[in-house]
Amino acid sequence: MTYRAALVGCGLIGSEFSDTSSMTGIWSHAAAYTSCPDTQLVAVCDPDQGKLERCAKRWKVAARFKDLATMLDRQGPEIVSICTPDATHYPLIRQALEHPDVRAVLAEKPLAANLAQAGELASLAARLGKVLAVNYSRRYATGFGELKAIIERGELGKIQAVSGFFTKGTVHNGSHWFDLAHFLIGPVRRVLGIDRLREQDDDPTLDVILEFESGAAGYLHGCDATAYDLFEMDIVASAGRARIVEEGFEIQLYQVEPSPFGAGYKRLARRGEIDPGLPNALSEAVADIVRCLGEQGIPRCSAGDALQALAIGLAARRSAKDGQAVLLKDFR
Repeated sequence: MTYRAALVGCGLIGSEFSDTSSMTGIWSHAAAYTSCPDTQLVAVCDPDQGKLERCAKRWKVAARFKDLATMLDRQGPEIVSICTPDATHYPLIRQALEHPDVRAVLAEKPLAANLAQAGELASLAARLGKVLAVNYSRRYATGFGELKAIIERGELGKIQAVSGFFTKGTVHNGSHWFDLAHFLIGPVRRVLGIDRLREQDDDPTLDVILEFESGAAGYLHGCDATAYDLFEMDIVASAGRARIVEEGFEIQLYQVEPSPFGAGYKRLARRGEIDPGLPNALSEAVADIVRCLGEQGIPRCSAGDALQALAIGLAARRSAKDGQAVLLKDFR
């Protein structure tokens, strides 16, 4: 069966990354639907006429619309990607879920602007029996699943601490880091946000201290995006280490071995690496949607997963404002 797919938002992640990136891979939702043998991109939607026309021409899509409601009624897509600015996610995702022809929505992060909206969308999808997936891309990249399996098998030992760096907003981009930490390490218990950069923004880039339910400690450093983009994670455990570097395009593994200094000292030595598989993450996300529709399965990044990442980001913002740590279980 071939599913009819539609794209809402013809900007970078919707379409344009496929032309701006110099790297081989599938870098946009449009490219992912076009390359998947089980989907057909039948319509695109954007209020910006220029973006709309360029996207439609690029992917050879005849049906083009400036508003979602008209597109849904006239084209009846079964899968809809929401790739619009963050503040528009909630109303557009809700509108797509409520349309009778739509069976699945693949949304860009964050799921919504607040926990009430995100929870409402998760509940709506469950009540209607529809798939709601969120593109926290590393969940769909095969190498990160391999790293999770290594951690779960205990090959790195007990996780002691995780640290990292990020840019461009605690919820907008930081939630990528929070989701990955939750995926690899487990639930977060306590969050402390520190507004060191003092950005004048609704979503400032904070330093964030995390306490995981496992007892592991986390520290995420917010950095100035005007200098360059950055995304890194360093997981230090009792028997090894995993470093996610180069914007997530390299995963390095380390193991404990005797130090050349002798005298009983030990050190961490590089043992190899994992191919993260990021160039195929969006392809995997679309394939996962198709699998969910065929098997009535749960997405690899569900609305519930996205809700947890959003909660951590919003708790960090609340903490930075109030000057005290936030227990995640009590945060609303």
